[in-house]
Amino acid sequence: MWCGCANEFGAEPNTNVCPVCLGLPGVLPVPNDEALRLTVLTGFLLNCEIPRFAKFDRKSYFYPDMPKNYQITQYDQPSTANGCVEFEFGDGLARVRITRAHLEEEWARVSFRAEQRRGFQPRRRAPHGNRLRTDITSADMAYEYLNALKEILVHGGVSDCDMEKGMVRCDVNVSVRPIGTKELGAKIEIKNMNSFSGVRRALEYEIPARSRCSRRVASDPIHPSLGRRCGHHRRDADQEHAHDYRYFPDPDLMPVAPDDAWLADVKSRQWSCRWRASSVSCAITSSRFRC
Repeated sequence: MWCGCANEFGAEPNTNVCPVCLGLPGVLPVPNDEALRLTVLTGFLLNCEIPRFAKFDRKSYFYPDMPKNYQITQYDQPSTANGCVEFEFGDGLARVRITRAHLEEEWARVSFRAEQRRGFQPRRRAPHGNRLRTDITSADMAYEYLNALKEILVHGGVSDCDMEKGMVRCDVNVSVRPIGTKELGAKIEIKNMNSFSGVRRALEYEIPARSRCSRRVASDPIHPSLGRRCGHHRRDADQEHAHDYRYFPDPDLMPVAPDDAWLADVKSRQWSCRWRASSVSCAITSSRFRC
């Protein structure tokens, strides 16, 4: 994303890295132009607004797969904002609003094998982290939304969305409220779900579990044993705004200020994508008709 290293799935650990990847002193990252274009293209495909000013931020935290101890991301001024996805659900159309589709780096994966506990392999993906509001009200709706989003990104040429290669990951936020009230209870987050069916199963467990917890304890705490059946780590979802992350503008990266010509060029790819998606839809319809 910020250097010339290959983004190659299956390469040996620590082979596609350089001083920029590792955040060594004196290096300067340079944004990948194609990733910037794919992010804005994603915004067009998801009916987002495209601000004329966006910036990169540093999100500071320690994790084994982040040798820099910070993540380059977009926070308060992302490249896209205020979009939506409409998809078939039940007997009609459902609509899910998207706060933003922003650009950030996902650095590596951690391997927990006996002989090799860490394998640093840089992973760069363009649009990452749709922040959803509470438009999704059931496990089945979340499942259908994710499939609709995947189809948009695949037909749009943004990503192959191959989960086995780590191209799609989901962080699932869950909060509940008693019938007749407006305020949602405390959120929990199920991290790094790697399948849509796994998301659905997790929600089918977590929603009743949170409801029982809310009824049992007035303060609505997070019980550490809840959700373990799904095999994924849970945490308090309020960390997104925690002071510990210490968001601040990245001093090594210039803001992004797209002009009319650049946006028009990206938008032309959007119409090409829609034509391809229409062609695929027609081919499927014709196949069904012949059957």
